[in-house]
Amino acid sequence: MEIYAVKTFDITEEKLQDLCLLISSEKKHKIDKFINKEDKIRTLIGEILIRTIIVKQLGIKNENIRFEKNRYGKPHLKEYPMINFNISHSGDFVVCATHNKPIGIDIEEIKKIEYENISKNFFALSEFNYIIKQKIDIQLSKFYEIWTLKESYIKCCGQGLSIPLKSFSIDIDQYEDIKVIVNEGHNNHRFKIFDMMLGYKMAVCLENKEIINNIITIDQNSLINNYSKLDLQLEELR
Repeated sequence: MEIYAVKTFDITEEKLQDLCLLISSEKKHKIDKFINKEDKIRTLIGEILIRTIIVKQLGIKNENIRFEKNRYGKPHLKEYPMINFNISHSGDFVVCATHNKPIGIDIEEIKKIEYENISKNFFALSEFNYIIKQKIDIQLSKFYEIWTLKESYIKCCGQGLSIPLKSFSIDIDQYEDIKVIVNEGHNNHRFKIFDMMLGYKMAVCLENKEIINNIITIDQNSLINNYSKLDLQLEELR
């Protein structure tokens, strides 16, 4: 398993359009629909990141990369079932996790919100109690902890919001061991919470005992420069 993180920053409109010529027309069309420029940049960097990772890990050419989606909309790499990936972005960060088994990752920028009402309406009762029983100054952090864990689990399962948030619960015991409870029983998913980025919470979920602590940080400029050098046949992407 590998986890990658890119801290994003502004890109000129001209550079943004140039880079959009180096991705598939489908992804470019999605980016063009965004009104917020930050959303355009995060989505573009996520696409460049996963393509760069695939070229590096599989040794295939960028122009041969083809993505498909399952019935719930989760993308996967066509003809290469041995690699699973998941992308998430929030605030100034884009993150990606890869593995040979299903994996989910979620990052959230910590913002002041009405976490008590949200958790009461969308979380299981045990999760709600876990949050409100904490000291008041860490309840918001614990809310995002549960939120990212639940999102990472849903993304790992690859079924989107067809899995109701209240249909399962995250159990964090006194030893910080994390399990997911479905139908009153534990399953075999493993979790890891990351607090390495100030003001953010990130969680990873996978169907495997292996969890690593290292995050590979990639500079946005280096990522863009290296990606621009990849052998890309634009005609085959259109």
